[in-house]
Amino acid sequence: MNKFLFFVLLLCSLFATTANSQINIAVADPSGTGGNYGNINVIDPSTIGNKKIELINYSDIQGNPFYIQKWSKAFLYLKNGNLAKVDQVKLNMYTNEVDFINTNKVEMVLEASNFKRIVLMKQEDTSRIASIFECYPAIVDESNAETFYRVLNTGSVQLYVLDKSVLKTGEYDPMQGKSPKTFITKKSYAVSNAGVFSQIKNLDRTSILALLNTHQNEEDWLNTNHNKLRNEKEVIAFFEFLNSSKK
Repeated sequence: MNKFLFFVLLLCSLFATTANSQINIAVADPSGTGGNYGNINVIDPSTIGNKKIELINYSDIQGNPFYIQKWSKAFLYLKNGNLAKVDQVKLNMYTNEVDFINTNKVEMVLEASNFKRIVLMKQEDTSRIASIFECYPAIVDESNAETFYRVLNTGSVQLYVLDKSVLKTGEYDPMQGKSPKTFITKKSYAVSNAGVFSQIKNLDRTSILALLNTHQNEEDWLNTNHNKLRNEKEVIAFFEFLNSSKK
């Protein structure tokens, strides 16, 4: 498991409130602060939202645009270096926004471009991590807006997946007097190789190997293991092999 995961779990047991609405946490494992020993400030989530949510009526749309429809506890790593622990968070994969309830019980939103990383905790056990997201521009979005890429493995070579929510409008239905609308999910992928983030639309051997400086023994491993890099499981297995060989 990546060291910053242990850091997040460590935070759960170390929170203490201060008078200036910040929490000063001693960092035993410095990986969560970018390798710097010392302290990190965890801010009051009521201070991070820049606008109240503009409620969108999804009642006439089939499906929903959220990664998880229910509220989840989360750690929000902002690009300005702050960290917020929030009890009620949802990721809107259609608007590229974080919806959250602040400490004043007000529903707020903040665009994905404000975040570096988002750690969602399991709903049945909030001391355990469910998913980790990092924010990058989406190739499936013509606006090039930043959105939430889910991290699928750890190491110097990583696979990311974007579950982008897209609104599909059907043909006009005279019985309903309108065109039915449905949220559908479009998957795309990205690879981080030694910190270089590259996006790909599909998983296949040609696309993956084009992003890596592979050697003959690594391609031999693919052939021996009959791994064609055609799905997430096969790509993750190959990346784990690459990461282990670089240790």
